[in-house]
Amino acid sequence: MSPGPDGSVRLAGRELFLGGARDLVEAIDALLPTREVHTIITPNVDQTLNLRTDLALGAAFDEASIRITDGFPLVVLGHRLGARRLERLTGADLLPLAAQVGAERGWRIALTGGGPGVAGHAAAVLRDRHDVDVVAVDFPRIASVDDPESLSVVEALAELEPDLVFVCLGSPKQDVWVSRWRAKLPPAVYIGAGAAVDFVAGTKKRAPVLLQRLGLEWAFRLVQEPRRLAYRYLVRGPAFAVVAVRSLASARRSR
Repeated sequence: MSPGPDGSVRLAGRELFLGGARDLVEAIDALLPTREVHTIITPNVDQTLNLRTDLALGAAFDEASIRITDGFPLVVLGHRLGARRLERLTGADLLPLAAQVGAERGWRIALTGGGPGVAGHAAAVLRDRHDVDVVAVDFPRIASVDDPESLSVVEALAELEPDLVFVCLGSPKQDVWVSRWRAKLPPAVYIGAGAAVDFVAGTKKRAPVLLQRLGLEWAFRLVQEPRRLAYRYLVRGPAFAVVAVRSLASARRSR
């Protein structure tokens, strides 16, 4: 990470979004009239480390219209680099907020990804809570992001003509998938949102708000899914300390 002008901050050479959830909603609303494919990517510590070696993820990161900061350590580092308006914003937070705002502004929201039936259940929950136009698109099992089975999702989205699409495949798959099929996807704002549909549907439990505010959501998730997340958090995660030290040292030298 590196400081930019006027209190901004860059990750891998690209500016991160500054402001809170309501600022983000207005930024999304401003993209919709262009009727183009826009993407929102949510870098965390793991993505930051992967950006150094994963070319496909790097391309998706560069293509994004908005890059919001998911990882708590990234927010702390950003503040140390002078980006005081940098806030933690996640796909899990954005989905219910988008449903609430979408009901007021007439947005059509599509959900795809998650386990079998999860997106459909999440869509039903959001319709019940907010009386919003939200639909689910089944996502097939694919061997890779190049799998032609992906066309079923592309075609379904083209028929639905959504304003927002929450792609919940986990990172980096969700971001790379949108990048791979970008030329065929219908105009909309595509948001890589990980487990957002699982949290809404209730198939996974999110960390209590206090743990989220303390930056300990990762520990809660680790307890829930130790086999899947132990390597990410306990082996790869500490390597972020090197990134932080280098970023702070570089900022000091440039002053």
